[in-house]
Amino acid sequence: MTNFDIEPLRGKLIVSCQAPDRSPLRDAGIIAAIAEAAVIAGAAAVRVNSAAHVAAVRNRVDVPIIGLEKVIDATGAQWITPTVDDARALMDAGADIVALDATLRARPGTPGSDALIPAVREFGAAVMADIDSFEAGQNAGALGAEIVGTTLSGYTSSPPDRFGPPDIDLVRALAHLASPVVAEGRIKTPDEVAEAFEAGAFAVVVGTSITEPMALTRRFLAATPALTKGSLS
Repeated sequence: MTNFDIEPLRGKLIVSCQAPDRSPLRDAGIIAAIAEAAVIAGAAAVRVNSAAHVAAVRNRVDVPIIGLEKVIDATGAQWITPTVDDARALMDAGADIVALDATLRARPGTPGSDALIPAVREFGAAVMADIDSFEAGQNAGALGAEIVGTTLSGYTSSPPDRFGPPDIDLVRALAHLASPVVAEGRIKTPDEVAEAFEAGAFAVVVGTSITEPMALTRRFLAATPALTKGSLS
């Protein structure tokens, strides 16, 4: 079982250092530089997608790394580290914590969270259970996940709500469980970070609004006359 101490992350900011498909930033060296910049600025930990990127970041920073393997299936559904082999590769690359998909969705061909979380903890990984509902968080905590994260709230609903406000109500509900809750997903402002902590978050993860310049550029472009008038050419 894991000996990783999550207590130093209490009350801290974690920065997710990822880049979407087809982004020019989706390069291990660039992600490592982004992660190093976040740590220099004060991030207590970083969250990184793929074993290759985890290994590159591990060479640049000494703060805890939350590693994940983001998988998009044939239907377009997103899964976070859906197999034990994925988790082991992240650990071997230098991750201190492995983020796992702990939603209660049916997942043909890969283990559900009831099997996945104990199996990954068995080989020594600390687990961040990425969930989308109170029931999923409650289940992940009962399975021994060291951290429960609200990462997938809004991403698994039908239709998805990926651009709305953060799910502070879910943070507040999960704050009463034994496993610490990390607020993640759709957090765009310092005020929302403060709101998450006030709701009982153990730590807060911010990604896109810090490390994704393409999304930030689109946000500012939306306020330009060319776009507001529909005349951008």
